[in-house]
Amino acid sequence: MALFTFWYGDDHTTINKISNITINKEVDAATLSSLMNLDEQNIERRFQEGNEAWVVKLDGQPVSFGWIGRGMTRIGELSKEIDLPKGNAYLWNFRTLEPYRGRGYYVQLLSTILAAEEKNNERMWIISAPENQSSYNGIIKVGFKPVGDIMFDYKNEVVLLASSVNERTQAGADLLQLPITTNEVRPCWKCVSKAMKKEASCDCYENHVPCRCNNQNKVINEQTNKRPVL
Repeated sequence: MALFTFWYGDDHTTINKISNITINKEVDAATLSSLMNLDEQNIERRFQEGNEAWVVKLDGQPVSFGWIGRGMTRIGELSKEIDLPKGNAYLWNFRTLEPYRGRGYYVQLLSTILAAEEKNNERMWIISAPENQSSYNGIIKVGFKPVGDIMFDYKNEVVLLASSVNERTQAGADLLQLPITTNEVRPCWKCVSKAMKKEASCDCYENHVPCRCNNQNKVINEQTNKRPVL
């Protein structure tokens, strides 16, 4: 999984507005419940924990959404909670409804949030799964910078893989409470993790071979070859 950050002062790509859409914060739990297929209690709990929801509407119909976390925030990919320092925010649970994908709504949503949050935050953070190339492309397009890759080492521990250590790498590692490594890691983030309480579904971590979990090896390898590990 790739970790990205946007620090205010970085270049922010201006995205041309798509016609007939609006992008605003959404506070109605019933609207979000229907859009996300979650019960309203779940939505209300997110609000109570300090999260904010943003929704893209096309001609008044919700088509895409995402959440901003501040303070104590749960990182679902790592099954852990982190305490975001003041001035930091974490973007999570972004999704566009299937009939509306590929139209640029995700990029518009990210760009709008970055512009709106300039007075509230100094740094924004987001994670992208390796098999979601469209998410990776959108995050880069609006101006986020890659920090490193969240991987597993051969002790089954979660680490932040980086080619070198700089200010942003260290800030990302501190934020996620992960050690930084520049050494060899396992080729897959899916197989096994003490932190995520996942059991191995293949032997790649034992034999140092490409992962075969869920037949995703081809996708992961192709995407790894397209971009450098930072």
